[in-house]
Amino acid sequence: MTSVSQPPALEVDDCERSLISELRELGTFGQMWTATVVVFCVARAVVVWPMLVSHGVNPWWFLALDVGTAPTYGIGQAMGVKLMRDEDRPMRCAMPWIAMLLVSFVAPYAYLLASAGKLPGYVVAGVVAWMVVFGGLAVYRMAREVRVDTAI
Repeated sequence: MTSVSQPPALEVDDCERSLISELRELGTFGQMWTATVVVFCVARAVVVWPMLVSHGVNPWWFLALDVGTAPTYGIGQAMGVKLMRDEDRPMRCAMPWIAMLLVSFVAPYAYLLASAGKLPGYVVAGVVAWMVVFGGLAVYRMAREVRVDTAI
């Protein structure tokens, strides 16, 4: 009797999972984090509304962009942390999520700086300081979450 050789098993890329399955694995905390980011963006847009108008920025476009990128920011951060904590998956799996996080974070501020025309130096410095502080906090949070012992 002749044995029939089996074709080699196809190697599945560790990063190849569907978007829906990744989001399902995010859990309640990740979903709540995303919702909190959206609420924060709405509150921030309302607070800065008068300043936007006074400097020639369309507050509706800023609100739409800020709130519109909030879910991708929240999901990108939560998924980045989740994937960086997963010891069975390579770090490169988190890179698309982190890229989405960065684009979502920068987009409203880029619009603000580009559409405001000639802003006073203190306003530009304030926007840049805001980006540095909150960008740094996001990086700190992600690093802290990745270092948390998963056995807890």
